[in-house]
Amino acid sequence: MTTPHAQFASALDLPLLHAGKVRELYDLGDRLLMVATDNISAFDHVLTSQIEHKGAVLTQLSLWWFDQLGVEHHVLSAEVPSAVSGRAVVCEKLEMLPVECVVRGYLTGSGWVEYQESQSVCGVPLPAGLTDGARLPEPIFTPATKAAVGEHDENVTFDEIVATIGRADAEAVREKTLAVYATAERIARERGIILADTKLEFGKRPDGTIVLADEVLTPDSSRFWDAQAWQQGKLESFDKQYLRNWLLHESGWDKASDTPPPPLPAEVIAATGDRYREAYERLTGQAFATDGMVPQATATPDRIAAMTRVVVDVMPKPEILDPQGKAVTQALGRMGYEGLTVRQGKRFEVEVDGEVTPDRLEQIRTAAETLLANTVIEGFDVRVESGETSRAEVQ
Repeated sequence: MTTPHAQFASALDLPLLHAGKVRELYDLGDRLLMVATDNISAFDHVLTSQIEHKGAVLTQLSLWWFDQLGVEHHVLSAEVPSAVSGRAVVCEKLEMLPVECVVRGYLTGSGWVEYQESQSVCGVPLPAGLTDGARLPEPIFTPATKAAVGEHDENVTFDEIVATIGRADAEAVREKTLAVYATAERIARERGIILADTKLEFGKRPDGTIVLADEVLTPDSSRFWDAQAWQQGKLESFDKQYLRNWLLHESGWDKASDTPPPPLPAEVIAATGDRYREAYERLTGQAFATDGMVPQATATPDRIAAMTRVVVDVMPKPEILDPQGKAVTQALGRMGYEGLTVRQGKRFEVEVDGEVTPDRLEQIRTAAETLLANTVIEGFDVRVESGETSRAEVQ
Protein backbone atom coordinates (compact mmCIF):
# COMPACT_ATOMS: atom_id res chain seq x y z
CA MET A 1 0.00 0.00 0.00
CA THR A 2 1.28 3.49 -0.80
CA THR A 3 1.78 5.88 2.11
CA PRO A 4 2.09 9.67 2.22
CA HIS A 5 5.02 11.83 3.21
CA ALA A 6 5.00 15.28 4.81
CA GLN A 7 4.93 17.98 2.13
CA PHE A 8 4.98 21.12 4.26
CA ALA A 9 7.44 20.14 7.01
CA SER A 10 10.41 22.05 5.58
CA ALA A 11 8.36 25.18 4.83
CA LEU A 12 6.77 25.27 8.29
CA ASP A 13 9.75 24.25 10.44
CA LEU A 14 7.40 22.92 13.13
CA PRO A 15 7.38 19.56 14.90
CA LEU A 16 5.48 17.11 12.70
CA LEU A 17 3.17 14.89 14.73
CA HIS A 18 1.49 12.92 11.95
CA ALA A 19 1.24 12.72 8.15
CA GLY A 20 -1.99 11.04 7.08
CA LYS A 21 -3.49 10.31 3.69
CA VAL A 22 -4.46 13.94 3.16
CA ARG A 23 -3.63 15.90 6.33
CA GLU A 24 -0.50 16.80 8.23
CA LEU A 25 -0.55 17.68 11.94
CA TYR A 26 2.05 19.99 13.48
CA ASP A 27 2.66 20.70 17.14
CA LEU A 28 1.93 24.23 18.40
CA GLY A 29 2.33 23.41 22.08
CA ASP A 30 -1.18 23.35 23.51
CA ARG A 31 -2.71 23.48 20.01
CA LEU A 32 -2.34 21.82 16.60
CA LEU A 33 -1.82 23.12 13.09
CA MET A 34 -3.84 20.92 10.72
CA VAL A 35 -2.84 21.22 7.07
CA ALA A 36 -4.83 19.76 4.16
CA THR A 37 -2.59 18.73 1.26
CA ASP A 38 -3.61 18.23 -2.37
CA ASN A 39 -3.20 14.45 -1.98
CA ILE A 40 -6.06 12.23 -2.95
CA SER A 41 -6.60 8.66 -1.86
CA ALA A 42 -8.63 5.82 -3.31
CA PHE A 43 -9.00 2.21 -2.24
CA ASP A 44 -6.57 2.76 0.67
CA HIS A 45 -3.83 4.09 -1.60
CA VAL A 46 -2.50 7.63 -1.65
CA LEU A 47 -2.19 8.33 -5.36
CA THR A 48 0.97 9.75 -6.88
CA SER A 49 -1.11 12.40 -8.66
CA GLN A 50 -2.45 15.45 -6.81
CA ILE A 51 -5.57 17.57 -7.34
CA GLU A 52 -4.56 21.23 -7.46
CA HIS A 53 -6.04 23.38 -4.66
CA LYS A 54 -7.93 20.38 -3.25
CA GLY A 55 -6.60 21.03 0.26
CA ALA A 56 -7.95 24.57 0.15
CA VAL A 57 -11.36 23.36 -1.01
CA LEU A 58 -11.54 20.87 1.87
CA THR A 59 -10.46 23.42 4.47
CA GLN A 60 -12.68 26.27 3.29
CA LEU A 61 -15.73 24.04 2.86
CA SER A 62 -15.21 22.54 6.33
CA LEU A 63 -15.04 26.03 7.84
CA TRP A 64 -18.27 26.97 6.06
CA TRP A 65 -20.00 23.84 7.34
CA PHE A 66 -18.79 24.33 10.92
CA ASP A 67 -20.43 27.75 10.83
CA GLN A 68 -23.70 26.41 9.39
CA LEU A 69 -24.02 23.50 11.81
CA GLY A 70 -23.79 25.48 15.05
CA VAL A 71 -22.13 22.61 16.95
CA GLU A 72 -19.03 22.59 19.10
CA HIS A 73 -15.92 21.80 17.06
CA HIS A 74 -12.15 21.83 17.27
CA VAL A 75 -11.23 24.86 15.14
CA LEU A 76 -9.74 27.82 17.00
CA SER A 77 -8.46 30.00 14.15
CA ALA A 78 -7.71 30.12 10.43
CA GLU A 79 -4.83 32.56 10.96
CA VAL A 80 -1.98 30.29 9.85
CA PRO A 81 1.53 30.58 8.38
CA SER A 82 1.56 31.97 4.85
CA ALA A 83 3.05 28.72 3.48
CA VAL A 84 -0.26 26.99 4.22
CA SER A 85 -2.66 29.92 3.91
CA GLY A 86 -6.17 28.85 2.99
CA ARG A 87 -5.49 25.15 3.51
CA ALA A 88 -4.84 24.96 7.26
CA VAL A 89 -6.46 25.71 10.62
CA VAL A 90 -5.30 25.99 14.20
CA CYS A 91 -7.30 23.57 16.31
CA GLU A 92 -7.61 22.06 19.76
CA LYS A 93 -5.64 19.05 20.88
CA LEU A 94 -8.20 16.34 21.50
CA GLU A 95 -8.26 12.68 22.38
CA MET A 96 -9.59 11.39 19.08
CA LEU A 97 -12.13 8.58 19.30
CA PRO A 98 -10.99 5.59 17.18
CA VAL A 99 -14.16 5.28 15.14
CA GLU A 100 -15.34 6.48 11.74
CA CYS A 101 -18.85 7.80 12.38
CA VAL A 102 -20.63 7.08 9.12
CA VAL A 103 -24.24 8.02 8.50
CA ARG A 104 -26.16 6.94 5.41
CA GLY A 105 -29.34 8.49 4.13
CA TYR A 106 -29.09 6.65 0.82
CA LEU A 107 -27.93 3.15 -0.08
CA THR A 108 -24.77 2.92 -2.18
CA GLY A 109 -21.09 2.00 -2.06
CA SER A 110 -20.03 -0.63 0.49
CA GLY A 111 -23.48 -0.37 2.06
CA TRP A 112 -25.07 -1.45 -1.21
CA VAL A 113 -22.65 -4.37 -1.48
CA GLU A 114 -23.45 -5.49 2.07
CA TYR A 115 -27.21 -5.03 1.55
CA GLN A 116 -27.19 -7.39 -1.45
CA GLU A 117 -25.62 -10.07 0.74
CA SER A 118 -27.60 -9.66 3.96
CA GLN A 119 -30.36 -7.05 3.44
CA SER A 120 -28.67 -5.06 6.21
CA VAL A 121 -25.80 -2.60 6.69
CA CYS A 122 -23.58 -2.82 9.79
CA GLY A 123 -26.21 -4.91 11.53
CA VAL A 124 -29.05 -2.51 10.70
CA PRO A 125 -31.84 -4.41 8.87
CA LEU A 126 -33.33 -2.67 5.82
CA PRO A 127 -36.47 -3.21 3.72
CA ALA A 128 -36.37 -5.59 0.78
CA GLY A 129 -36.33 -4.36 -2.80
CA LEU A 130 -33.98 -1.38 -2.44
CA THR A 131 -31.74 -0.40 -5.35
CA ASP A 132 -28.37 1.29 -5.64
CA GLY A 133 -28.94 4.96 -4.81
CA ALA A 134 -32.27 4.39 -3.05
CA ARG A 135 -33.24 6.75 -0.25
CA LEU A 136 -33.49 4.93 3.07
CA PRO A 137 -36.65 5.15 5.22
CA GLU A 138 -34.51 7.06 7.73
CA PRO A 139 -30.78 7.77 8.07
CA ILE A 140 -28.78 5.01 9.71
CA PHE A 141 -25.57 5.09 11.75
CA THR A 142 -23.10 2.62 10.24
CA PRO A 143 -19.72 3.03 11.98
CA ALA A 144 -16.36 1.73 10.84
CA THR A 145 -13.02 1.11 12.42
CA LYS A 146 -10.39 3.82 11.94
CA ALA A 147 -7.54 2.02 10.21
CA ALA A 148 -3.92 3.13 9.91
CA VAL A 149 -2.69 4.57 6.60
CA GLY A 150 -2.50 1.79 4.01
CA GLU A 151 -4.94 -0.46 5.83
CA HIS A 152 -8.67 -0.98 5.32
CA ASP A 153 -11.41 0.66 7.35
CA GLU A 154 -13.96 -2.04 8.19
CA ASN A 155 -17.69 -1.61 8.70
CA VAL A 156 -18.71 -2.76 12.18
CA THR A 157 -21.86 -2.95 14.26
CA PHE A 158 -22.87 -0.49 16.93
CA ASP A 159 -22.20 -3.11 19.60
CA GLU A 160 -18.61 -3.40 18.40
CA ILE A 161 -18.21 0.37 18.81
CA VAL A 162 -19.64 0.11 22.32
CA ALA A 163 -16.98 -2.49 23.07
CA THR A 164 -14.28 -0.14 21.76
CA ILE A 165 -15.17 3.24 23.31
CA GLY A 166 -17.88 2.45 25.87
CA ARG A 167 -21.65 2.79 25.68
CA ALA A 168 -21.92 6.41 26.79
CA ASP A 169 -19.46 7.69 24.18
CA ALA A 170 -20.87 5.38 21.49
CA GLU A 171 -24.40 6.66 22.05
CA ALA A 172 -23.15 10.25 22.16
CA VAL A 173 -21.35 10.07 18.80
CA ARG A 174 -24.28 8.25 17.21
CA GLU A 175 -26.66 10.99 18.34
CA LYS A 176 -24.32 13.78 17.24
CA THR A 177 -23.64 12.14 13.87
CA LEU A 178 -27.32 11.72 13.04
CA ALA A 179 -28.03 15.31 14.14
CA VAL A 180 -25.25 16.72 11.94
CA TYR A 181 -26.49 14.71 8.98
CA ALA A 182 -30.07 15.89 9.43
CA THR A 183 -29.00 19.54 9.35
CA ALA A 184 -26.51 19.13 6.52
CA GLU A 185 -28.83 17.02 4.37
CA ARG A 186 -31.48 19.74 4.53
CA ILE A 187 -29.00 22.52 3.70
CA ALA A 188 -27.54 20.57 0.78
CA ARG A 189 -30.98 19.63 -0.57
CA GLU A 190 -31.98 23.31 -0.59
CA ARG A 191 -28.99 23.88 -2.90
CA GLY A 192 -29.84 21.09 -5.32
CA ILE A 193 -27.40 18.55 -3.87
CA ILE A 194 -28.17 15.22 -2.23
CA LEU A 195 -25.95 14.29 0.70
CA ALA A 196 -26.05 10.53 0.28
CA ASP A 197 -23.73 9.72 3.18
CA THR A 198 -20.87 11.20 5.15
CA LYS A 199 -18.12 10.28 7.59
CA LEU A 200 -17.47 12.30 10.74
CA GLU A 201 -14.82 12.15 13.44
CA PHE A 202 -15.04 13.25 17.05
CA GLY A 203 -12.58 13.98 19.83
CA LYS A 204 -12.77 14.50 23.59
CA ARG A 205 -11.56 17.54 25.48
CA PRO A 206 -9.82 17.05 28.83
CA ASP A 207 -13.15 17.72 30.57
CA GLY A 208 -14.77 14.87 28.63
CA THR A 209 -16.77 17.02 26.19
CA ILE A 210 -17.09 15.34 22.79
CA VAL A 211 -16.69 17.76 19.86
CA LEU A 212 -16.69 17.51 16.07
CA ALA A 213 -13.16 17.34 14.65
CA ASP A 214 -11.09 16.83 11.49
CA GLU A 215 -12.84 17.77 8.24
CA VAL A 216 -16.59 17.85 7.87
CA LEU A 217 -18.96 17.28 4.92
CA THR A 218 -16.38 17.60 2.15
CA PRO A 219 -16.14 15.73 -1.17
CA ASP A 220 -13.44 13.58 0.47
CA SER A 221 -15.64 12.49 3.36
CA SER A 222 -19.09 12.55 1.74
CA ARG A 223 -21.04 11.49 -1.30
CA PHE A 224 -22.70 14.44 -3.02
CA TRP A 225 -25.11 13.84 -5.89
CA ASP A 226 -26.92 16.19 -8.22
CA ALA A 227 -30.52 16.16 -6.96
CA GLN A 228 -32.15 16.63 -10.36
CA ALA A 229 -30.15 13.80 -11.92
CA TRP A 230 -30.97 11.52 -8.96
CA GLN A 231 -34.68 12.06 -9.55
CA GLN A 232 -34.07 10.74 -13.07
CA GLY A 233 -32.31 7.66 -11.72
CA LYS A 234 -28.72 8.83 -12.33
CA LEU A 235 -25.98 9.22 -9.70
CA GLU A 236 -23.96 12.24 -10.82
CA SER A 237 -21.41 12.88 -8.10
CA PHE A 238 -19.44 15.90 -6.89
CA ASP A 239 -16.81 13.86 -5.09
CA LYS A 240 -14.05 11.38 -5.95
CA GLN A 241 -16.37 8.68 -7.30
CA TYR A 242 -15.44 9.82 -10.83
CA LEU A 243 -11.79 9.08 -10.04
CA ARG A 244 -12.67 5.71 -8.45
CA ASN A 245 -14.64 4.76 -11.55
CA TRP A 246 -11.68 5.56 -13.80
CA LEU A 247 -9.38 3.41 -11.69
CA LEU A 248 -11.81 0.49 -11.69
CA HIS A 249 -13.00 0.53 -15.29
CA GLU A 250 -10.58 2.42 -17.55
CA SER A 251 -7.10 2.47 -16.04
CA GLY A 252 -6.32 -1.23 -16.44
CA TRP A 253 -5.31 -1.41 -12.77
CA ASP A 254 -6.22 -4.52 -10.77
CA LYS A 255 -7.61 -3.43 -7.42
CA ALA A 256 -6.95 -6.88 -5.95
CA SER A 257 -3.24 -6.77 -6.79
CA ASP A 258 -0.40 -5.39 -4.69
CA THR A 259 0.45 -2.92 -7.45
CA PRO A 260 -0.18 0.75 -6.61
CA PRO A 261 -2.67 2.59 -8.82
CA PRO A 262 -1.22 4.30 -11.91
CA PRO A 263 -0.79 8.08 -12.20
CA LEU A 264 -3.95 9.89 -13.19
CA PRO A 265 -4.20 11.36 -16.69
CA ALA A 266 -4.52 15.13 -16.95
CA GLU A 267 -8.19 14.97 -17.89
CA VAL A 268 -9.10 12.90 -14.81
CA ILE A 269 -7.16 15.28 -12.54
CA ALA A 270 -8.92 18.28 -14.08
CA ALA A 271 -12.38 16.70 -13.96
CA THR A 272 -11.94 15.66 -10.33
CA GLY A 273 -10.83 19.16 -9.36
CA ASP A 274 -13.80 20.64 -11.19
CA ARG A 275 -16.19 18.41 -9.22
CA TYR A 276 -14.66 19.41 -5.89
CA ARG A 277 -14.87 23.10 -6.71
CA GLU A 278 -18.44 22.75 -7.99
CA ALA A 279 -19.44 21.11 -4.71
CA TYR A 280 -17.95 24.07 -2.83
CA GLU A 281 -19.63 26.66 -5.04
CA ARG A 282 -23.06 25.05 -5.14
CA LEU A 283 -23.13 24.57 -1.39
CA THR A 284 -21.72 27.93 -0.29
CA GLY A 285 -23.10 30.06 -3.12
CA GLN A 286 -19.66 31.62 -3.55
CA ALA A 287 -17.04 31.31 -6.26
CA PHE A 288 -13.98 29.40 -5.13
CA ALA A 289 -10.73 31.33 -5.40
CA THR A 290 -7.21 29.93 -5.10
CA ASP A 291 -6.51 28.66 -1.59
CA GLY A 292 -9.91 29.90 -0.47
CA MET A 293 -9.19 33.58 -1.06
CA VAL A 294 -11.67 35.97 -2.63
CA PRO A 295 -10.24 37.31 -5.91
CA GLN A 296 -8.24 40.44 -5.19
CA ALA A 297 -9.73 43.78 -6.19
CA THR A 298 -10.07 47.33 -4.98
CA ALA A 299 -12.29 50.40 -5.21
CA THR A 300 -11.39 53.72 -6.81
CA PRO A 301 -9.74 56.20 -4.44
CA ASP A 302 -10.27 59.93 -4.79
CA ARG A 303 -6.64 60.44 -5.81
CA ILE A 304 -4.43 58.09 -7.79
CA ALA A 305 -0.72 57.75 -7.12
CA ALA A 306 2.02 55.37 -8.16
CA MET A 307 1.58 52.31 -6.00
CA THR A 308 2.55 48.67 -5.77
CA ARG A 309 0.11 47.33 -3.18
CA VAL A 310 -3.53 47.91 -2.34
CA VAL A 311 -5.08 46.33 0.76
CA VAL A 312 -8.74 45.31 0.83
CA ASP A 313 -10.29 44.56 4.23
CA VAL A 314 -13.56 42.63 3.82
CA MET A 315 -16.01 42.44 6.72
CA PRO A 316 -18.84 39.89 6.72
CA LYS A 317 -22.13 40.61 8.40
CA PRO A 318 -22.31 39.52 12.05
CA GLU A 319 -22.58 35.73 12.51
CA ILE A 320 -22.45 35.14 8.75
CA LEU A 321 -19.70 32.96 7.27
CA ASP A 322 -17.44 33.83 10.20
CA PRO A 323 -16.26 30.50 11.64
CA GLN A 324 -12.97 31.97 12.86
CA GLY A 325 -14.61 34.81 14.76
CA LYS A 326 -17.20 32.48 16.21
CA ALA A 327 -14.54 29.97 17.26
CA VAL A 328 -12.45 32.65 18.97
CA THR A 329 -15.55 34.02 20.73
CA GLN A 330 -16.37 30.53 22.02
CA ALA A 331 -12.76 30.00 23.12
CA LEU A 332 -12.81 33.29 25.05
CA GLY A 333 -16.01 32.19 26.76
CA ARG A 334 -14.46 28.90 27.81
CA MET A 335 -11.54 30.88 29.27
CA GLY A 336 -13.93 32.94 31.37
CA TYR A 337 -13.99 36.13 29.28
CA GLU A 338 -17.69 36.86 28.96
CA GLY A 339 -19.37 39.59 26.94
CA LEU A 340 -16.74 39.60 24.18
CA THR A 341 -17.70 38.93 20.57
CA VAL A 342 -15.01 38.59 17.92
CA ARG A 343 -15.62 39.34 14.27
CA GLN A 344 -13.07 38.02 11.80
CA GLY A 345 -12.82 39.62 8.38
CA LYS A 346 -10.41 39.00 5.53
CA ARG A 347 -7.40 40.96 4.28
CA PHE A 348 -6.42 40.76 0.63
CA GLU A 349 -3.49 42.39 -1.10
CA VAL A 350 -3.49 43.41 -4.75
CA GLU A 351 -0.06 43.92 -6.27
CA VAL A 352 0.04 46.08 -9.40
CA ASP A 353 3.06 46.48 -11.67
CA GLY A 354 3.93 50.15 -12.12
CA GLU A 355 1.57 53.09 -11.85
CA VAL A 356 -2.16 52.55 -11.64
CA THR A 357 -3.92 54.64 -14.25
CA PRO A 358 -7.49 55.91 -13.78
CA ASP A 359 -8.75 53.55 -16.48
CA ARG A 360 -6.99 50.56 -14.92
CA LEU A 361 -8.28 51.39 -11.45
CA GLU A 362 -11.83 51.83 -12.74
CA GLN A 363 -11.58 48.38 -14.27
CA ILE A 364 -10.47 46.94 -10.92
CA ARG A 365 -13.23 48.80 -9.09
CA THR A 366 -15.86 47.33 -11.42
CA ALA A 367 -14.43 43.86 -10.84
CA ALA A 368 -14.57 44.43 -7.07
CA GLU A 369 -18.20 45.48 -7.16
CA THR A 370 -19.02 42.32 -9.12
CA LEU A 371 -16.92 39.85 -7.15
CA LEU A 372 -17.64 41.21 -3.68
CA ALA A 373 -21.35 41.90 -4.17
CA ASN A 374 -22.80 39.41 -1.72
CA THR A 375 -25.57 39.51 0.84
CA VAL A 376 -23.25 38.15 3.52
CA ILE A 377 -20.65 40.94 3.13
CA GLU A 378 -21.25 44.07 5.17
CA GLY A 379 -18.68 46.11 3.26
CA PHE A 380 -15.03 46.42 2.38
CA ASP A 381 -12.40 49.04 3.04
CA VAL A 382 -9.54 49.82 0.68
CA ARG A 383 -6.14 51.16 1.72
CA VAL A 384 -3.13 51.99 -0.40
CA GLU A 385 -0.05 50.85 1.49
CA SER A 386 2.64 52.39 -0.66
CA GLY A 387 2.79 55.70 -2.46
CA GLU A 388 0.27 58.41 -1.57
CA THR A 389 -2.48 56.96 0.64
CA SER A 390 -6.11 57.33 -0.27
CA ARG A 391 -9.14 55.59 1.17
CA ALA A 392 -12.56 54.57 -0.10
CA GLU A 393 -15.30 52.49 1.39
CA VAL A 394 -17.99 50.58 -0.45
CA GLN A 395 -21.13 49.48 1.40
